Amino acid sequence: MPHHDTIALSGVIQHVFAHRFTLEAQGETHLADLGPKGAEAFPLSAGLRVTLEGERRPSEIKVTRIVAPGRDAVLVHHKKPHHPPGHHHPDGPADPARVLAAVKAEGWSAKGEPQRKPKHFEVLARQGRGPWTELHVDFAGTIYKQKAADPAKWSL
Repeated sequence: MPHHDTIALSGVIQHVFAHRFTLEAQGETHLADLGPKGAEAFPLSAGLRVTLEGERRPSEIKVTRIVAPGRDAVLVHHKKPHHPPGHHHPDGPADPARVLAAVKAEGWSAKGEPQRKPKHFEVLARQGRGPWTELHVDFAGTIYKQKAADPAKWSL
């Protein structure tokens, strides 16, 4: 599981989108997620001054604690992501050669080197002259996800 830095900010809520909101703090705008149950326990409104703590994610701050003047602090517990059946995360070693061999054995031709992620590799590949596809391959060599390759990500 990736490690996310903890952050604490004080500022003013600018915009509210259901359980997400933008917070103007320290001269910057931050996107924060309170979660549906957190938003029930702590109603959000534009112009409200708050202090929050949370985990900094690539796209937003997952709020774990929020408080405003005259209100009690609310602690927020976010559910861990649920991965669908067939989503593999074996504890084996991360071997790009094994991943490329598995991709080839399934009839795919890989382009470039596999991109290492914490629990899998991402491989740009295609079958025959078909479309380029992003494959997610676990460390055991199982292809568990296929999606159209994003030209911006893969420089196509």
